[in-house]
Amino acid sequence: MPKNKTSIPDEPRHLSPHVDRPTIFDLERYTGFSRSTISRAFNPEASVKKKTRERIIEAANEIGFSLHPGARMIRSRRSFRWGVLLPHLENPEYTEMVESLDAEARRNGTSLMLGLTHYDPKIEAGFLRNWAAGEVDGVICDVGSWEKNGQFCGQLRKRRFPFYALYYAEKDLSLINKSNYETFRLAVRNLIGHGHRRIAYVGLSNESARLANAFRAYRDELEAQRIEFDESLIIEGVNNRATGADAWRQIKTLKDAPTAVMAFNDILASGVWIGANADGYSVPKHLSIIGSDDIPESRLMGLSSIRYDRAEFARKVIGGLDAMRRDPERPREIIQLTTELVIRESVGPPADRSPGWQDRPNSTKY
Repeated sequence: MPKNKTSIPDEPRHLSPHVDRPTIFDLERYTGFSRSTISRAFNPEASVKKKTRERIIEAANEIGFSLHPGARMIRSRRSFRWGVLLPHLENPEYTEMVESLDAEARRNGTSLMLGLTHYDPKIEAGFLRNWAAGEVDGVICDVGSWEKNGQFCGQLRKRRFPFYALYYAEKDLSLINKSNYETFRLAVRNLIGHGHRRIAYVGLSNESARLANAFRAYRDELEAQRIEFDESLIIEGVNNRATGADAWRQIKTLKDAPTAVMAFNDILASGVWIGANADGYSVPKHLSIIGSDDIPESRLMGLSSIRYDRAEFARKVIGGLDAMRRDPERPREIIQLTTELVIRESVGPPADRSPGWQDRPNSTKY
């Protein structure tokens, strides 16, 4: 059979039972297709007839053949992988984000490589350097330390390496962010509309925390509503539920305690809720809470939150990274994801708090 034949063979020749690891030569003999056609069939960007690609992939599965990744990378000059660099996976938003990105990547014939920095700038820098050396074709990164690694991120831009900063970016880097400034303002306005005037903000304590849309919206809406900004109502820490629970402990000891909480995200908001519930207080009877990201537990708990479309996020990220790969001169891009406020059972009017409400007899120490 001619090597350049591209029609589907009627009777493919079978593989010898003594072969330990099938090679492309075995698949060539088994299908009758040339090695070049087989290689193109495994490249989602190559031009191959649909039936030909399907037959070759089916035959590869039959004999247990897989294209050597190193050889594929050398021929195509790409890894067919995208790097996703995050601080941790404790926040379910990150988990849902990775799942959406993975599904979108696979729809496009690529895959993900996940890295966790644990907020360590050295680990973050190590991942970025190794990945940019060719382990992945592009990176999306929730940069933990712009002070330590911002310069290297800028170098990636100069090298035309596909790179998206997540939520915040310095200099001229491409950025994907949630268009949630106005939605956060709407959330604060909703609390004020219910009668709340003492509203705490629970956020993060990292370098860019005060630049976040959530904090700026909280501060700006208070000013617009002529409510005094009180620094004692700002509680910041690391991005986990323990910080939220600790925020509750601080809230309940304040002389003029807040009646509502606007949290940077649902993880912090749920931590506040857990702490209040452990002390015998009820949401929203004693405390109204709004978070952001609309994680699964928020929907179960009835936590009011700010929602965005994960599938839309994944399409824009994977599509944008691939567009940068194809066109290295592509200008900086800022992607803004639309958001909406979802009000659930966690918001209500402020309670009538008599003196000593923090010391309820049925309170459980937390």
